[in-house]
Amino acid sequence: MTSSHYNITGRRSNRRAGFTLVEVLMAMSLSLMVLAGTLTAFLMLLRSGIRVSNYSMMESQTRRAFEQLGVDARMANGYASIFTNGTITACTFTIPSEDLSTISQVTYGFDHSNSANGKFFSVPGNDPTATTGRVDLVQYVTSLTFNRYDSTSTLIPASTTSDSGIKHIQVSINVSRGTLGVAATTQVIRSSAFTIRNITI
Repeated sequence: MTSSHYNITGRRSNRRAGFTLVEVLMAMSLSLMVLAGTLTAFLMLLRSGIRVSNYSMMESQTRRAFEQLGVDARMANGYASIFTNGTITACTFTIPSEDLSTISQVTYGFDHSNSANGKFFSVPGNDPTATTGRVDLVQYVTSLTFNRYDSTSTLIPASTTSDSGIKHIQVSINVSRGTLGVAATTQVIRSSAFTIRNITI
């Protein structure tokens, strides 16, 4: 069945309901605004997620590194700072075996040969440049400080090259992780002051 529309004069009208060009353009403009808002919100959430992930990674790496450092420091009966241009860049712990029949050494250091990705590492022995057995504990380290304290918890200045009187060791790490299009996530993380229990002062 076909129906027709007639105007007041009785003539058949062929006009059909629809949108004008102005209405179409306005609808497109509103759609683009909504789409732009949605994309902006999505990008903000994505960047926030990446930053949270970076913080989580930094916390996880430094926590494990400090736990390992603390275990070795508490077991050690010897300590030696390694200086580079007047700054402590590594330290070596001497650790006796359980039956005290043998000793081993482990060195913790800061490798900043790659300025974009400095590393806090551990390596067996007393040579911080060795690569055999080296483990990178924390990545994207921009600066690292070894702090030495005596038995009264007084800071031993870095200018003092002698390790005489040291009883506690602390590490302060500045970590900065960045991702393309996302601002770098930077955090300064300090360890506890670990006591070198078995060292003779």
